[in-house]
Amino acid sequence: MMESSWSVGAWLAALLHQSFALQLIVDLSLKSMVLLIMFVIIDAVTAGRIASTTRHLLWLVGLICLAMLPMIPAGMMLWGQIAQWVWQHDSQLTAQAALFELPVYASNQGLSVQFASSLLVGFYVTVSLLLISRLLRALLHLRQIRLSSLAVTDVRWTLKLEELRQKLGISRLVMLRMDRGIESPVSFGCSAPHILLPPQSSDWDEAIITDVLLHELCHIKRQDWLTTVSAYALACLFWANPLVWLAQKRLRLESENSCDAAVLRSGRADTAYAHSLLNVANSCRQARRAHQHPRHKQLLMQTMLDKHTLKVRIINVLQENKMKAPALKREIKRTAAVLFVISTAMLATLGSYQVLHAQQQPDPASRVIDAEILPLNTIQPQYPTVAAADGIEGWVQVRFTVIADGSVEESSVSIVDSQPAEVFDRSAIAAAKQFLFSPRIVAGQPVNVPNVEYVFRYFMSEASERAAQL
Repeated sequence: MMESSWSVGAWLAALLHQSFALQLIVDLSLKSMVLLIMFVIIDAVTAGRIASTTRHLLWLVGLICLAMLPMIPAGMMLWGQIAQWVWQHDSQLTAQAALFELPVYASNQGLSVQFASSLLVGFYVTVSLLLISRLLRALLHLRQIRLSSLAVTDVRWTLKLEELRQKLGISRLVMLRMDRGIESPVSFGCSAPHILLPPQSSDWDEAIITDVLLHELCHIKRQDWLTTVSAYALACLFWANPLVWLAQKRLRLESENSCDAAVLRSGRADTAYAHSLLNVANSCRQARRAHQHPRHKQLLMQTMLDKHTLKVRIINVLQENKMKAPALKREIKRTAAVLFVISTAMLATLGSYQVLHAQQQPDPASRVIDAEILPLNTIQPQYPTVAAADGIEGWVQVRFTVIADGSVEESSVSIVDSQPAEVFDRSAIAAAKQFLFSPRIVAGQPVNVPNVEYVFRYFMSEASERAAQL
């Protein structure tokens, strides 16, 4: 039967104490949970009150804060050093304090705890590496698609692309290509962005062509592909926190809603745009049935149509508040200012504390007796003749180590302070070396006791010319 000391808390404390890496993982996971809970609350409170573009900003700021979270303690420590150098005072801006201290006892530490701690760290790192490898494979797959796809030569598409690119002020050259392995228009790339079209796009009318290109160019202008990849990379590092995956999903959904809203602000009627979305979805569904499933799945691209979110997006299109550009800019500025204040306060608070800290403590279960040392034999020091003749009085503070048998380790005797200096030092050292104490007992065994201090006081009296007292 296991001892009572092996509770869940004792196991957690022992595991954290054995591995700094595990302590860092747990600390960042808990802090990321607290941070994203705040953004979930803000999202719920502002539901229906802000535009989709502003809501996309909300989740983007949340993920930026998440990326900054591991760097805040180091930044605050650096700021403390700078403040100490500039203002010549000690700064307290360090992440030393812990909200919850977990005691660690010697009886709760062993090879099994060390192995379990290493196993947990290895498991966490392994999952992160597997997720990152999936990201790298997706990026490699995108490169292969770019090389294998065919350039679109239909003038309806190329002319409209150039017209809308100039209208949106996009200076980068946007490549328009077609690939049989996709079932929906997608965009990807930063410095050299691409728009991929499915084969059935050659049958779409001019209205659908305009809507598709405008939607994808909005993604390209806002660098949504970069934020999508970055959000997934963050999720790979914080994979144990389910709110990270929720934030990534919401960011991607709001990016689609935001681009839909941008199409509507360009002057497109909501019903006409919703009709375009349905036509594209119907065309892609028929092509999927005729040519089996697409070859490219789970790619990190901005997909215009997602069967899981299409219904919600169409509802949002029909219910979207057609906010004009100046009003939208004012709302974004106000929201950005509020988010800056909240994020700064959250990061400063989370960066100033550890959530959990495992601290080594004496183990009460293994301590049979813990007796303090008691003096058995103290020696009165010799009063120096010169000092006695001149009537000099004073004191000497010595420090020494009492070894396990109760005697004083002679080489450890040293002077801490004396008054007057050096007059009584030799006399005090000689007396201290002859002291004898009862051994200190810890866990049933005598132990050495370092840094024991004793004060010899020298004074003249009628009874004696020398004395010593503690």
